[in-house]
Amino acid sequence: MPLAGAGGAGVAVARGDEPLPVDPPVGLGEDQPLGDLRPVGVLGVLDGGFAMLRFRFGRLVGLAALPLLPLIAAELVVVLRAATSPAVDPLSTPSSLEFLAASSSSSGWSLLFALLGAVVTTWVGLAVGATARAWSEDVDPTWSQIAGAALRRAWVAPVLTLVTLAIKLPASCFLGVGFVLADALVFIAAVVAGGERLGPFAAVGRSVALTRRSYPQALGICVGGLVITSVLQLVVLVGPLTLVSTFGVSGTVAAVVGQAAGLVVLVTVPLTACIAARAWLELRCRVEGADLDARAAVRGLV
Repeated sequence: MPLAGAGGAGVAVARGDEPLPVDPPVGLGEDQPLGDLRPVGVLGVLDGGFAMLRFRFGRLVGLAALPLLPLIAAELVVVLRAATSPAVDPLSTPSSLEFLAASSSSSGWSLLFALLGAVVTTWVGLAVGATARAWSEDVDPTWSQIAGAALRRAWVAPVLTLVTLAIKLPASCFLGVGFVLADALVFIAAVVAGGERLGPFAAVGRSVALTRRSYPQALGICVGGLVITSVLQLVVLVGPLTLVSTFGVSGTVAAVVGQAAGLVVLVTVPLTACIAARAWLELRCRVEGADLDARAAVRGLV
């Protein structure tokens, strides 16, 4: 129908007498961290990871706790049983879940928990990737919806972990920095698998395709996230462990204190996943213009 006061004909996109939906969808609000996607640079991505974690802090920490708490409890049992045995190198804190840190240990338990921890970290990445996709579409899934979806695709986590380790561990032999250089190519693989619903091999391929085309930014985000989470872990762990050593506490009490301080992984693991998720969206904007496509869709141009 012609537009009043216009010189040409307009195209009606909605009827004026059409009733409003009974329950219109409710968005996430203006304070949601993924409401206005655009390239923001390395520091913007790191800050965006913190913003994602703050936005639904309890929900994201709860997702991480689902697999991490049983693993930490099992690790504590091993620590307590091995504390009096000089033949075993006991796990002192959950920070030993870092695979490379444990690879130099003679303890098989250290390597086992490091591998399990890497799988758990990948699973959390899957869950956060699916969450980031939903938030970017202004949808707020519940904790049970996210956990259920991630559990249904739990098989992806161990396979994806092994594939990424097969890429990063050989690279670690290159000048002492190869691990980080390779990690920058695949550190978003888990969130890609969750956000784009890909299998492990397709997720790695997609991660490399995005990161290699904007590698300086990907490397900066990867290193920045590693530094932030490492410093956060160190700050939280040093205090209790210093008190233990100062007062000469040993044995069971020291082991329990160390493991309790190591609960900081309940924050650092989802934070790492949030930084990777924000990096995934950043790289999609830089490489594919995903933010421009989204703006065009909102304006009805596509």
